[in-house]
Amino acid sequence: MRSMERKVKFPDGREVDVLTIFKFVYGLSDSELEILKLLVNTKGKLSAEDIASSLNISRNTVTKPVNLLLSKGLVLRDKEKGKTNGRPRLVYFATPDIYSKLLTDLQSIVNNSLKEISKIRKNT
Repeated sequence: MRSMERKVKFPDGREVDVLTIFKFVYGLSDSELEILKLLVNTKGKLSAEDIASSLNISRNTVTKPVNLLLSKGLVLRDKEKGKTNGRPRLVYFATPDIYSKLLTDLQSIVNNSLKEISKIRKNT
């Protein structure tokens, strides 16, 4: 089973996959989630054309979700050199420590939630 498809069990018995947790924590759209999943499960770097081809979508459809993933620190960009003359091609890959980032961000959410719930409890 691929890492993003592993299940996390909640106290009430519900199970969600890691993809769903990424979607919740970072507010990802379905297209962002599909691109992130592809990049996490791919060894190496992919161009926008590679991503579009793999997901059976147009290259133009890739640009906005990839830029949002970049802005959220989930994806990194690099320049591929030497394959063609002229401008280097941009390639994308999942942040190497993406699961550490998720754990840190989840811990921050839990800590902030605990503080707020404690305040509410004190006021009731």
